[in-house]
Amino acid sequence: MIFGIICSAVAGAFISVQAAVNAKMNINLGAWATTVLVFIVGLVGSIIPLLLFGGNLAGLRDLSPIYWLGGLLGVGVVYCVMRSIQLLGPTLSVSLILVSQLIWALVVDLYGAFGMPQITLSAGQIVGLTILLVGVILFKQSQTVAIAKQAVNEATS
Repeated sequence: MIFGIICSAVAGAFISVQAAVNAKMNINLGAWATTVLVFIVGLVGSIIPLLLFGGNLAGLRDLSPIYWLGGLLGVGVVYCVMRSIQLLGPTLSVSLILVSQLIWALVVDLYGAFGMPQITLSAGQIVGLTILLVGVILFKQSQTVAIAKQAVNEATS
């Protein structure tokens, strides 16, 4: 359990930093060239531990074709996160991504999609999701107020 929590926290950090880096790369390369570069570097970065630690590539022949969509979904993730960072800024973008991830993860759990264990919806989950949504709204409103105050201060300086 502890290792799962650590991996989740590290993934959150990596996603946020990667999104900002990709958004900056996009300025010079364009969205699709950046996406391709991310996956080429990721492929090399994945092959090295595969060679060092091994894996079961023979299992590919037993894999349902639906699971191959993971790679295509990854392309969508990189592109959409990069563009949302550019259009909304890092904090609002990541906040909305978190809400969306939680909603879709809950859908996967509720239906037991992709062979995951099925769970039933609880009042606590609904309350938690509502609190998260309210938190994003409050976060954005306070950010907007802070930006407006900063603009006023800069205009009067």
